[in-house]
Amino acid sequence: MIESRVSKEKLRRECSLDQFDFETTQEVDPSFEMIGQQRALEAIKFGLNVEQDNYNVFVVAPQGRKKLDFIIDKIKEQAKQEKEPDDWCYLYNFEEQQQPIACNLAAGLGKEFKRELETAIDNIEQAMSEIFINQEFIKNRNELEEEYQQEVGRILAQLESEAEDLGFILEKEESGFAIIPLLEDGSPMEEEAYEQLSPLEKERVDREVKIIQEKINEGLKELTRITEKYKEELKELDRKIILQTIKPFLQPLIKKYEQFDKLNFYLKQVREDIVSSLAQFREESKKEIELFKGSQETSWDSNIKYGVNLLVDNSETEGRPVIFEEEPTYYNLLGRIEYETKGNSLITHFRNIKAGSLYQANGGYLILEAEELLANFKSWKLIKQVLKTGKLKMRNLGEEYDKAPLSSLEPEEIPANIKVILIGNHNLYRLLYDYDNNFSQLFKMKSVLASEVDWNGENNYKLVKYISYQCQKNNLRPLDRAAVGKVIEYAAQLTGNQKKLTSNFEQISSLLYEANTWANIEDKDLITQKEINKALRKQRYRVNQQQELVEEMYHKEKILLQTEGAEIGQINGLSIIDLRDYAFGKPTRITAAVYQGNKGITNIERETKMSGKIHDKGLMILIAYLGEKYGQKSPLSLSASLCFEQLYSGIDGDSASSAELYALLSALSEVPIKQNLAVTGSINQKGMIQPVGGISKKIEGFFRICKLKGLTGEQGVLIPIQNIEDLMLSDEVVEAVKNEQFHIYAISNIEEGLEILTGFQAGSKNKAGGYPQGTINYLVQNKLDEWAK
Repeated sequence: MIESRVSKEKLRRECSLDQFDFETTQEVDPSFEMIGQQRALEAIKFGLNVEQDNYNVFVVAPQGRKKLDFIIDKIKEQAKQEKEPDDWCYLYNFEEQQQPIACNLAAGLGKEFKRELETAIDNIEQAMSEIFINQEFIKNRNELEEEYQQEVGRILAQLESEAEDLGFILEKEESGFAIIPLLEDGSPMEEEAYEQLSPLEKERVDREVKIIQEKINEGLKELTRITEKYKEELKELDRKIILQTIKPFLQPLIKKYEQFDKLNFYLKQVREDIVSSLAQFREESKKEIELFKGSQETSWDSNIKYGVNLLVDNSETEGRPVIFEEEPTYYNLLGRIEYETKGNSLITHFRNIKAGSLYQANGGYLILEAEELLANFKSWKLIKQVLKTGKLKMRNLGEEYDKAPLSSLEPEEIPANIKVILIGNHNLYRLLYDYDNNFSQLFKMKSVLASEVDWNGENNYKLVKYISYQCQKNNLRPLDRAAVGKVIEYAAQLTGNQKKLTSNFEQISSLLYEANTWANIEDKDLITQKEINKALRKQRYRVNQQQELVEEMYHKEKILLQTEGAEIGQINGLSIIDLRDYAFGKPTRITAAVYQGNKGITNIERETKMSGKIHDKGLMILIAYLGEKYGQKSPLSLSASLCFEQLYSGIDGDSASSAELYALLSALSEVPIKQNLAVTGSINQKGMIQPVGGISKKIEGFFRICKLKGLTGEQGVLIPIQNIEDLMLSDEVVEAVKNEQFHIYAISNIEEGLEILTGFQAGSKNKAGGYPQGTINYLVQNKLDEWAK
């Protein structure tokens, strides 16, 4: 008989404190580095370095802020070594107001240009408010006006002289000139005197009036020409003085930014628009002063044309921008065009264009959580559109669906050069890969953060540095060496493997915070092993109420389970109840009933639709094992049923398939199974025991029930031999094994398990193809042969 007890040294891996050369973590240089992520980081770095389109990165990682911060920090490290991208601004379009012009400048120049233009406009405002009261300007204007008046006087004098030579005088009226004949004494002729003239005299007067009228018309044409000329000269004088005034302020900018074609053209348009606007409204100095220093509606302060909407400012950016958008809504990603209320209308202009994360990250990296992105309306579609087209087009959400769309802007598109880094879990990656045809084309680089890493000296040291980092960053008390050892053991417990450590720093951080709180309550200067253990104990206490209720039902025998004696066709199986935030082992009685017939083996859970596909597969493997083992000489003929007693919820997994087989063989051989033992492990068709998950939880679950009912020193658990390295048992279980109050057996095949569970030899086939008399296999074969006959 084989009895493979697991030695107490293999029940739990303890962290050696001799490897640490510090007394407390206060002596350790702090650093935040996710352990064992070299492969994932290489994939991210390579994806960022590929310059071709569509090499965006999907990072597969469990949820957790620590992982997210780590990824962001690593991307920022690379981004700092790269060149800053251009600034982007929108400028007023003098030719088409609704289509603002996009212009890019070297990083930092956008802010500089905006400030310089604002200063230039301020200086022009101040200068223009004084220019028209300048003495030289007034002198030139007066000379021009005097010359004009002289010309007007000359023409009028000439008209009057010509009229007088014909015996008429001209009298100015609002609508022109009145032509009045003179009497012989030189006095104006009245209407009555005209009427008394003979027809010949009247004809002469009318003829001469017509001649004078023609001369007046010619004179008025000349006067109009002179007036127009005067206005043009006056306007040219205004333009000249305006140009002279604004040139010192705008010309340096035109010169400085001459290599930027769009910007240079815009500055020249600004210059021309200022000149045209001022010349147009130039009538009197009072009005001019109002134009520059008047109400908000007429002052240049409200004139949006002469300004810069600095959309993206990289003046303070070190390297490429790295933007993490925590709430990736459509507007947070793209930005928006804002509106203002004016009367009963909504209006907007180019300065109301607000940039979102895509614009801010242009030329750099945009980091998004996949789950948040997919949860926001049209955000995923927007990201795909930008990546496919390589363009950023500002457009408010839903404009294409408006029945009566607002009069909006159509800003010029901006070239997009953005690397998008999506972070999500395996399920989201598979979902996008399977159901979105564009996903695999746009995200060609996959990086997977390992959930667990090797437990070795290097990773131990990195974890210690992280503990030091957390203590300093969050003002926690330092840990002594024993406390650090417990934290590392806890990191291994989370993986359920003696050779692995978890990379889930969220749970480790939570443990540190809680241990620090207990140290604070107890007025301790250090976090010791005692505080770590207390924090873990209290964590369990807060969430294990369900476990205690279940254990109470065992204690009151509302759930039937024996931990002593022996029974035929009955065995203790082990399962896990997973409450997401807490999991615990729950022993379950498995029974087998056999009888003559040809119905085969009935899985009661399967028949009642309470079992999953994996559990059903395990039962089919069990049937195959029986057929090969005992059905070589005669057909396998039996009727049997297997049942998980008092199970009222679903079951899945194959970890109980070995226990089901033991119960069935016990029922067939009529050899009782020791009830002080519990079993876990799956089987293959050859009867080999295969490893299962949650091994420590299962063992601890059965131990607690045994302790509840009373430890006898005979109780224990059978586990697959491959699961030895997964043992990270609680101190209580390890202590019980050391004191031989509890036992753990590691087996590799069904025969080993049978012998431990029954105390009988399993029996091996002899040359004749039979089994030694009295062995379990002999008894089973004999029973099946009898039923077959």
